Amino acid sequence: MIRYVLAVMLLIALIALSMPAIDSGATMNTERQVDASLAAIDAKATSLIETEEVTPDGHPNPQRIVDLSLPRSTLTTAGVDHVELVPHESGQYTHARYVLEDGTTRETIISEQIVWDDPSETDTTELGGAGEQRLALVLLEDETGEPRLVARHV
Repeated sequence: MIRYVLAVMLLIALIALSMPAIDSGATMNTERQVDASLAAIDAKATSLIETEEVTPDGHPNPQRIVDLSLPRSTLTTAGVDHVELVPHESGQYTHARYVLEDGTTRETIISEQIVWDDPSETDTTELGGAGEQRLALVLLEDETGEPRLVARHV
């Protein structure tokens, strides 16, 4: 009987000692997945700007679809609270920021400016919560006639 009690106590101690490592691994796994999704946005935004031109009225606008994988909270991944794509005031790039459910915040840079829904505005693109999401990057003309990347949910 004492062996069983000792075995259970040892098991509880091992689990308690391993929880910080499991949490750290889950956070790192999520960061890797979200960073890959943001890198895909960066690559498709750059490709769209470099290879396409704004089309005349009445023609389909050039676009790229990006599938984002924002992990849910599990034993091996930390949940994503939200992702923001904030266009920089200079118009040269976008701050990509994401926040995990545990409050961890990370930022990276997307090399093209991306605005939300309207090419004449500079609104932030917000993607809330975890799960699979699709984002369309559309090349449109702003009020000055310059090409601008606009993000929309698909």
